[in-house]
Amino acid sequence: MADGDVFGQTHDLSVLLSSDERDFLIRNNGEQVKTSSLDGKIVGLYFSASWCTSPFQTFTPDLLEFYQEVASKGNFEVVLVSAGYEDYDSFKSYFSKMLWLAIPFSDSDTQTRLMELFDVSVIPTLVIFDSSGNVTTVDGIKILMEYGMDAYPFTREIITSLLDREEEAKRNHFLSFLLTFRSRNYLISNDGNQVPISELEGKTVALYFWPCYKFTPTLIDVYNKLKAKGEKFEIVSIFGYMEEDKVEKFNREFEMIPWLALPFKDKNPRKLIYYFETHKIPTIVIIGPDGKVLNPNATKLIDEYGEEAYPFTPKRLDELVEIDKARQESQTLESLLVSGDRNFVIAKGGSKVPVFELVGKTILFYFISPWCEVCTRFTPKLIETYHEIKTKDDGFEVIFIAISGDQDTFNKLLSSVPWLALPFGDVRKKFLKYRLKIRGTGFIVIGPSGRTATRKPRELINVYGANAYPFTEEHLQHLEEKMNDMAKGWPEKLTHELHAEHELSLTRDESVHMCYACLETGIGWYYKCDQCAFSLHPKCALKKHEEGADDDPKGDGGILL
Repeated sequence: MADGDVFGQTHDLSVLLSSDERDFLIRNNGEQVKTSSLDGKIVGLYFSASWCTSPFQTFTPDLLEFYQEVASKGNFEVVLVSAGYEDYDSFKSYFSKMLWLAIPFSDSDTQTRLMELFDVSVIPTLVIFDSSGNVTTVDGIKILMEYGMDAYPFTREIITSLLDREEEAKRNHFLSFLLTFRSRNYLISNDGNQVPISELEGKTVALYFWPCYKFTPTLIDVYNKLKAKGEKFEIVSIFGYMEEDKVEKFNREFEMIPWLALPFKDKNPRKLIYYFETHKIPTIVIIGPDGKVLNPNATKLIDEYGEEAYPFTPKRLDELVEIDKARQESQTLESLLVSGDRNFVIAKGGSKVPVFELVGKTILFYFISPWCEVCTRFTPKLIETYHEIKTKDDGFEVIFIAISGDQDTFNKLLSSVPWLALPFGDVRKKFLKYRLKIRGTGFIVIGPSGRTATRKPRELINVYGANAYPFTEEHLQHLEEKMNDMAKGWPEKLTHELHAEHELSLTRDESVHMCYACLETGIGWYYKCDQCAFSLHPKCALKKHEEGADDDPKGDGGILL
């Protein structure tokens, strides 16, 4: 609920927080305090729960610090309203860390009534009332995180004035507004130097929230390349909340990065986390030279395009789309696999296979990790499919690219499969992942022309088996039409022993879905539960095909094309 929806609402808190059977609140020692004791006080209703996750879980210590700071004034109180979905022991443990009052855990009716009244959909939420019972803000967390004591006593006039000043600061000195915290007007480098925030003015700045050890090396590479070109670009790491004993962890992570950061234990990160509502790990917010937000999260953009994404403007994004189209049109197998004298892949035993021998074939690139459960489940099926296709057409090949592991693990994997591989640790791996836009493990098919045929070979093989070959658009359209005809004979609804509590409905969707029977993905037709996320492939859902396994030598549930 926005402030405008509740501004002007006045409540008698002694009535609002009571019930027919109760006219008191409790402290964490069990003491009962009359709700009437709140008359004439500034009150914050704190909707929270023990299960509240990062970054929001870090607000309670800030609220506690603020509460203690104003306690001497005797005119401010907080009331905890449990947001539910927790047991009494969890509530009791959570409440034991707080100095304020709470609605008794047993009064779930009042807790629910208050959450509905103030339309609480995100926790924690802090709703603040002035001394007359008027709601002054439902965004108390933002106000406290950004302004602290400057916002007290939370009158509408003070809050409006602060927000007006914020808008003015955004227009004129946005970076200073974001990164300055009280008397601190500098950032730190990993050599211990203090760098004035003013030095960032006129630069493109990336705010790197929740630094991630998997992504940081990519960002370091991009940063160093842009700095080498003399670009006016800077990164500021925004580390999440860290306990005092985590200073070594902070220093260890900070040592590996060449850019700037907010000081350890600085409270501004939490203000920024709330301001940008960053929930994903990592998040990279791009601020342009004019102080405007260019991209609320450029992580995927940087991962796909590297330094080419700079300067992250809408115009540059449009250019990248055109660059992608041009690259796709001109893409060949050689452009993907040949780099200098690296013009080969290897077969079992390590023998080299020249790339030119593969030109004109349909190639499935399999980016694999030896510890990936998805890969472990899918590889046997792909081996079976590979042999079936090769008996009919030698114009098909698989090339696997190991994205993790060591040389011994790679050698064992190569010896267990019938296809080719990129040598372990080959420099071309990084280029292939970048050009084919592969994040983590993945599958992609390149047609005889060298252009991308499909990015969903795994799903297509799970549905059609070897019949998915040669993965051309025309062929897949033909398979889809045949499957649509078959689906006309399937029941629209059914029940299954793996999910007996709910009925499953026959559904068609081009997005990827997971089958909870075979634990494999699929595409197109599937049976799904309308009440939860459960779903099944048709071949796994149709019991008659399971029962007719003797007539189904291929083991594909009788769905043959």
